[in-house]
Amino acid sequence: MRLPAHRDGLELTEIAPGIDLQSQVLDLLPFTPIVGEVRPMDAAIFQPGPMGLRDRLLDIRIEDRLTYDAKTNTVFMNYAGMRVRSQEDIDRIIAAVDGLLGPLDKRVYSIVNYDHFEADVEIMDAYMDAVRYVEEKYYLSVARYTTSGFMRLKLGKELSDRKVSSHIFETHAEAQRNLGDSSGKSD
Repeated sequence: MRLPAHRDGLELTEIAPGIDLQSQVLDLLPFTPIVGEVRPMDAAIFQPGPMGLRDRLLDIRIEDRLTYDAKTNTVFMNYAGMRVRSQEDIDRIIAAVDGLLGPLDKRVYSIVNYDHFEADVEIMDAYMDAVRYVEEKYYLSVARYTTSGFMRLKLGKELSDRKVSSHIFETHAEAQRNLGDSSGKSD
């Protein structure tokens, strides 16, 4: 049962699935709450085992992870918390990038956030090939960053092997400062 504060008292907004509102809640309370639209609570709360919160909270549509700023001609790619598991995931990423950048008919600057990013081992080569495709087709320059030292090393090596920009910065500010700096480019 959820009773958030309301300016006129407490409002009943949610109850557990299968609970009778009148007999199992309202008749037992020593006060009368405000009752509007009462929704059932997520049934997963009451089930044994993990709820899969990480996947549910971090599952952001790829289109919502990409932002283009026309004033600076920069695309921001927020891959924080993203997990790439399959070729289908890669195809969705490429389709979203093509859909955003293709119509611009020009190259852009790019800043990519890789904090808490994961790509399954069996799909890493295909993902990195997609990264190379996007960089070669759309970027003037790219600056990638992650706070994870391990991820900086791992991504840096994979990118270097593909002869694309391989320097991974530690923070967004460093990436922003170095966008367009040739020191971030591997030759």
